[in-house]
Amino acid sequence: MPDKNFAVISMTVFGKKPNPLRIVQLEIQKVNGEHGTKTFSSYINPEQKIPFYIEQRTGLTDEILLKAPTFREVSETILLELEDCILVGHNVSFLHFALQSEFKFLGHLFKMPQICTQRLSKKLLPHMVNYELPYLCNVLNIPFFDRFDIHEENDAVTTLFQRLLRLDEDDNYIDTFLYQKNKKEVFVPKSTAYKYVEHLPPLPGVYKFQDIHGEVIYVGKAKNIKKRVQSHFYNSSEKELQLCTATQSIDFELTGSELLALLREADLIQKLDPEHNYIQKKAYITYHIVPQKDKKGVLRLKIERRPYQHTPTEIFLKRGDAINRLIELTEKFNLCPTATGLTSKLGKCSPISYITCKGICKGLEEPSVYNARVSQALDFLNRENENYAIFEKGRTRSERSFVLVLHGVYQGFGFLDPSMAIASIQDLEGLLMPKRHTYHTAKIVMAYKKKNPHKITYLN
Repeated sequence: MPDKNFAVISMTVFGKKPNPLRIVQLEIQKVNGEHGTKTFSSYINPEQKIPFYIEQRTGLTDEILLKAPTFREVSETILLELEDCILVGHNVSFLHFALQSEFKFLGHLFKMPQICTQRLSKKLLPHMVNYELPYLCNVLNIPFFDRFDIHEENDAVTTLFQRLLRLDEDDNYIDTFLYQKNKKEVFVPKSTAYKYVEHLPPLPGVYKFQDIHGEVIYVGKAKNIKKRVQSHFYNSSEKELQLCTATQSIDFELTGSELLALLREADLIQKLDPEHNYIQKKAYITYHIVPQKDKKGVLRLKIERRPYQHTPTEIFLKRGDAINRLIELTEKFNLCPTATGLTSKLGKCSPISYITCKGICKGLEEPSVYNARVSQALDFLNRENENYAIFEKGRTRSERSFVLVLHGVYQGFGFLDPSMAIASIQDLEGLLMPKRHTYHTAKIVMAYKKKNPHKITYLN
């Protein structure tokens, strides 16, 4: 089934239907044919105490989850991973309801096509005694030893689903599960704007829904603009009905790559503030390393948590990233770990644990001398971060695109002729379309860099 992308999902949840469910652990594995790739795995902070039975089954604690991102912080990543996929899981309707609960809490409607491996097994393996996952794995010799380990569960469901795909040679059962509802329904366009869909390109880019006054009311991005816009009109959720009814025309911009589509979408949402875009308008928390002078005149560094505001300096989306950066600064500039907050011990730091300190905490060094090194560290933090470019496909075959990051700060993107020789940062700056360094653009670039390190070109 090469034309379909599946996302096998496993999670740890507490709560009971029909009440809202809270997800504390989530894993996604993409499947296309025989290939499976894990694309997302994370603990999730439910922002409330977890039940004792969850602790017993999983070993998770409130302390562990307190350090994890909230669902709000990972919601965009989850939507990105699930985009244009079919949701797969054992008892998938429950998993789908859990996702709906979390997204509803954020004010976002969630709905996507689903395939249940339990129901599919009943069709393709009709003589089993039962269809619980442990039993199926035991009979089919699929490794699955700990039913409360979602990593094992996700691998087991993925393997089971791949075997079921091989049994369903003509895709008869898969198609039945996917389209049995749609076959009974006749599609009726929700507005006259549907006529624009026919003329949209099946290429990467952003699209803009406009109202009767020509105002942009929604901005989206897609690897396939035509297919993604069409899905809005086929979706029967209340949110999509309202959006499509208010839409009178549709415009689009080609970007050549999904990365640029993501960045351009973030740029347009920040600039246009469309009425029907919700997630990127929320207040997001970021972490910053900031100096603060104490009573003795010593510059101390601390990690400050606050809502994102535009800044030309490095921001951190996770506290752990800020701590790692602070450790680097402490070691590189011989700072005192007590003064940088890496140890909570009051007074003097331990010479055994920390060899960087030159004695500011013991009065062996003048504050002015120590503060000079702190200033150097801050200068390094804000000016000496990595300079790099990301080169991607262009809007046509005779074009390339690039994204420029200087000193760890996103600068914008541009397009160039593949035959052009790029010898310096200045060469790219001359072709650059400057954009703002925001929470969302920082998150997009960081995620891409982590996932595609081989595509990063470092610049001097």
